[in-house]
Amino acid sequence: MISRKVLFALLALVIVFSTCIVVIEFWLQKANSSETFVFDGLTRTCYIHIPPSYDGTRPVPLVIVLHGYTGNARGIESLTGFSAKADKEGFIAVYPEGVAQRWNVGFGMLKFDTDDVGFINELINRLEQKYKIDPKRIYVTGFSNGAMMSYLLGAELSDKIAAIAPVAGSIGSMTYGLEQIPEPSQPVSVIGFHGTADTSVPYEGDGFLSVAESVAFWVSHDGCFIIPQNETMSDGKVIISVYTGGANGTEVVLYTIIGLDHSWPRQTIGVIEATDIIWDFFASHPKQ
Repeated sequence: MISRKVLFALLALVIVFSTCIVVIEFWLQKANSSETFVFDGLTRTCYIHIPPSYDGTRPVPLVIVLHGYTGNARGIESLTGFSAKADKEGFIAVYPEGVAQRWNVGFGMLKFDTDDVGFINELINRLEQKYKIDPKRIYVTGFSNGAMMSYLLGAELSDKIAAIAPVAGSIGSMTYGLEQIPEPSQPVSVIGFHGTADTSVPYEGDGFLSVAESVAFWVSHDGCFIIPQNETMSDGKVIISVYTGGANGTEVVLYTIIGLDHSWPRQTIGVIEATDIIWDFFASHPKQ
């Protein structure tokens, strides 16, 4: 026969356990939610990660993370680790879903009818209404097709976006003649990453505009010095080119990674941790 004390102890454990489950479920709901709305006749979705430190009393940065072609929001969240970074640094990370797992960047084989620029603009507006977002610290990063979309958003929404971080992307294509992103109306800081062994979006171009052409576009429009400050690290595997002197404190930085293929740079694959570097760059480049 179980004693009354044991029964009370078991009951207390059940109550504590149940309370913990409710708290965990509440935290997960707070930390990970979704936003779905109709834009331009299409139902659009994104996943939102709220850091535990967010209490709605002070403005926080917003980082929009864009998946690549045939990718998805959950995949790019896992690949980049931006949710863990958001928890550590106190920013909101958002992962939008492209229509048919792609983004309309307006050039080459990646030109469609979908208004993705309008979608992201509306998404930012909705997030600013729902959360306390710092309007001077809105950033965009992405991989591959998402990197190209980052470039496009930096140009089209330069009045809102402080900095972009394209990984393995390009500003344009030569598939149907020269097509590239439009000129931004305001300066935007840029940090890019590209592997020299990338065969999907080749470093030298090969159908896309090259890394050098993509960098030169932003160096010119930001008004940076055309001769960079170069640094080599990681036993010569990474070359950092920094173009300073841009308008309103903007900079353009390129990380050239020797021998890297079409990948997001992470220490787990033996190279630099791009996510950490991107956040440090974002944090030091608010809109002025």
